[in-house]
Amino acid sequence: MERVLGMRTKTKTAVAVLVGVVAIVLLTQSAFGRFAHAESFDKPVRKKVVDLGRSSNAMPGDPSRVHLFFFFYPEFMVKQLSDPAVKGTLWVTITPVSAGESPACRLAHASTERFVAKQWWGFEGVKGSLLFLKAADGDENAGMPFRIFDMKTGQKVFEDSASGDSHPTFAPVSDGKISLSYVRRVGGDCSIPKDGMTCWSKFRKHYGLPLATVPKCMGYRYEGEKEWVVGDEGVPPEAIKTPSAINYPAVVEFVPRPSIRALPGAVQCFPVQ
Repeated sequence: MERVLGMRTKTKTAVAVLVGVVAIVLLTQSAFGRFAHAESFDKPVRKKVVDLGRSSNAMPGDPSRVHLFFFFYPEFMVKQLSDPAVKGTLWVTITPVSAGESPACRLAHASTERFVAKQWWGFEGVKGSLLFLKAADGDENAGMPFRIFDMKTGQKVFEDSASGDSHPTFAPVSDGKISLSYVRRVGGDCSIPKDGMTCWSKFRKHYGLPLATVPKCMGYRYEGEKEWVVGDEGVPPEAIKTPSAINYPAVVEFVPRPSIRALPGAVQCFPVQ
């Protein structure tokens, strides 16, 4: 199902997102600027890449090669097998560091090695004991799905979709815990351009959004606008009745359990696909 949803992302969605890149970047800087001690992913102590040769899945003439990636952190090693000829990574594993000695860099799996992803999900980064995975493609709302695992237990603790190139930002909260901030992408079952405040009120109530003003939506053909025909510049806009998806700044706190809260800031609106 994840693969099917990802493949539904269309070119016109990508273009619509690109139109709003500047706005999204400004939003990200504004929303995340409130955290004086904002942090990004932890840097690995060491990285290594092993070339395993040409991909057996590659088409004739395609020089794509399979690579095995190793990312070393103080308490864990993350290992990822990637084949450019296959959409998404083949697998991602984590292996604990024992007695201060890093696990060996080899394709074979150790007895203490644990799988956290098989196909589709690729390694994005680590923050403390949290491992982040990113989907190989977007979802039906043109958002980029991501998952978070606890490396100590191997259990998934959170999953959601972010907007475009939004990068997660972290901030300390209490007792060594952290919060996660990002631009969230969610979809609805009504059209903001068509239904106005009636639809927007549903979004506000469901997601706890502070913005009272109905946001302006991109990617729609509004009443009175010229209908797009083959040969016109850009991409065909969606019909005004198409349900809407939005971007909004959000923060997640993981204790006592993951909870999402909307942050003040601008909201972008797009048609779902």
